[in-house]
Amino acid sequence: MRKTIRILPIIFLLLLLSFSSWAQTGGTLKGKVVDANEKFALPTVRVSLEKTNRTGVTDAEGNFLIKNIPAGTYRVTFELSGYLIETKKDVTIQAGETTELDASMRMGFAHETTVTARREMESLQKVPQNVEVLTETELRTAPTLNVVQALNNIAGVDVETGSGLTTVGTFMSINGYDDVYIKKMVDGVDVTAIVTNWSLLSAYPQEMLEQVEVVKGGSAVWGASMGGIINLVTKRPRGLERPILTLTGSLASFGAMDFGNASAIGQSGDLQRYGANIIGSHKKFGYMLGAKRDDHKLFTDFGTEKNFNLFSKFGYDFNDTTYLDFLYSYNKVSVTGHSFLETDAFLPYFPFYWNYQDDADSSSQAASLKLSSMVLPGFNLEAQLKFNRMDGNFDRIWLEGGIINGPAGTVDTSLFNDQRIGGTVKGSYNPSTQFSLVAGMDYYRIRADFSKMITDQPIIYVDSWAPFTSLEYRVGPLGLHLGARYDYDSSFGSQLSPSIGANLNLMKSTILRANVGRTFKVPDLWYTLGESYVDLILPNPDLKPERAWAYSVGFESQELQYLWVKMSLYYHDMRDGIVRVPADQEGRYTWGNATQFIRKGYEGEVGVQAPFGLQVYVSTNYNKHENKSDGVILQWIPTRTNKAGIRYINKKFDLTANLRGRWIWWNESDDLIGLFEPRDKIWMFDLRLSKGFHLSDHISLSLIVDVFNITDQLYWDRKDAPNPRRWAQAGFEVKFN
Repeated sequence: MRKTIRILPIIFLLLLLSFSSWAQTGGTLKGKVVDANEKFALPTVRVSLEKTNRTGVTDAEGNFLIKNIPAGTYRVTFELSGYLIETKKDVTIQAGETTELDASMRMGFAHETTVTARREMESLQKVPQNVEVLTETELRTAPTLNVVQALNNIAGVDVETGSGLTTVGTFMSINGYDDVYIKKMVDGVDVTAIVTNWSLLSAYPQEMLEQVEVVKGGSAVWGASMGGIINLVTKRPRGLERPILTLTGSLASFGAMDFGNASAIGQSGDLQRYGANIIGSHKKFGYMLGAKRDDHKLFTDFGTEKNFNLFSKFGYDFNDTTYLDFLYSYNKVSVTGHSFLETDAFLPYFPFYWNYQDDADSSSQAASLKLSSMVLPGFNLEAQLKFNRMDGNFDRIWLEGGIINGPAGTVDTSLFNDQRIGGTVKGSYNPSTQFSLVAGMDYYRIRADFSKMITDQPIIYVDSWAPFTSLEYRVGPLGLHLGARYDYDSSFGSQLSPSIGANLNLMKSTILRANVGRTFKVPDLWYTLGESYVDLILPNPDLKPERAWAYSVGFESQELQYLWVKMSLYYHDMRDGIVRVPADQEGRYTWGNATQFIRKGYEGEVGVQAPFGLQVYVSTNYNKHENKSDGVILQWIPTRTNKAGIRYINKKFDLTANLRGRWIWWNESDDLIGLFEPRDKIWMFDLRLSKGFHLSDHISLSLIVDVFNITDQLYWDRKDAPNPRRWAQAGFEVKFN
């Protein structure tokens, strides 16, 4: 094991010694990119040259500059979210000379890029999976409090936003798969709790993010991700003429609300949010630093939440082909709350199903050190060290009158911490636009300590390593994809995950996709190595992971310039489903692989994107999950969701209006006696209005107003965690450049 850990720093040292002295002679490419219809400049366009890692990004005036390009003839591509990719062929670069190249781009559907689907920068036009990308613009203009709530804008992705909390970990689903089947990452670093798969994704500020990528249905190159993958991709500061300092703040006030008989007593509350961040670069060095604070007096009795986040990213470009990045993020959440659910007095001595107060503190840390170098033309080598840690301290005080209660006045304390330390070594070979090969290995050393939750439970250590590969070969408009990954985990054994896929680009703007792969879910650690603190279920060290063959097909089209259509279908044949079974010890239970599931569904979206900044869309999603072992249709999943939105952006007046709506049917179980009965099948609408002001050449101000639950619905995903009625917040953002 020690040998494995030592490999990574050796690779870092070799790369630094070998490639920091590369020659920097070559030609220069510069130009300007504008909108094809309105002729205004397009900032943040990504300009790249094939067969190299030379890239540039347009500035606020649409200009770009790329230096030290080896002499030759290139294909140059221009990529920007919301626009069709523009390609210029046979662009000649001569040593010591400057070539000028201008481009105009036409608005179009989801032609973003992803680094998650194949673990390599790739256009969505070229991937066979169903992938969605939320760009920085979409995150900034959406009426949301955090990144997790922004995911609710994506068809097939649903998030329980119970009680409107700002940063407390929320549960989500992708195509009906619940939270434990979803891998969550920041820059490829796993950031979920090892024992429970719980995450604090909502704690990562939008200011640090370049985009959010969602891969639906799992991925062979990432391993255990049966439901899907969510990867937060952070910004990489470089090429900035001046540093940008941003100050933000907002204030919201909740009036007294009546929620019925669960977890809220109708008191008023407020939410104060403020933060600061700076991003800039100096010569070869880039930096991003920020801090954010949320103080939330909840609309529930004994309810408060305080969140503090500190994030940083530093980068150094040794030359045009080699760079080093360091990321560190820290988040601390303190929450108090009163949770109760009334029985409607059908039991005279128990007015509540449960009744308790919580006092919880948790923290999470994520860190990454990544070195990337183009060691040979077309061959890039990357090494990344990864770290994630989560600590929790929960005190529960039981109150009187609950059926599911400890004795009134007693306190249950739960302490846990878990961490991952490891890394990735990865190489990619792209000798031409027709062929691409990615291969590498992941390694993690896992430590999980929940001994304070379960008596006599030892600290658990797990080693996992996994080689992976992904190959793409293109024949004209047809792309063929092969992938495979072999996971070895000391807690459950091994798993092979192959995949094969294809995508076909037709006409100007039509894409057909198909993919099939083997995916799996790792058994929870207390299923294999620890005793569950719920019902004292014994572990089963012979438990196998849940496995599924995942099939998906889909298409996207925008042959009519301002109209786009998307459709996809999935079918998962899942075996070795984990269920509770009798143990050898009388009166006790354990876990076993005894169930087959068929999970299938579809999603569709149609939208209009007009040239004057107007975008309108509607989408629908349907999921049917069936336990084939006993013929029962699964309940308590988002069986059907409908989503709609309209956004208007006027760049001339720096004005944005964004209205988002969501309708969901949770298909609740009839045998829960109304304990968690959702108030669903109604439309919920949120609105954001923002106006920018250009105060001087170097100072700009944006004023923002959000109105949530515009139609004032009484609404909850779970009855014990109601969402607020209509409420609003006002905020500002000041930028100094």
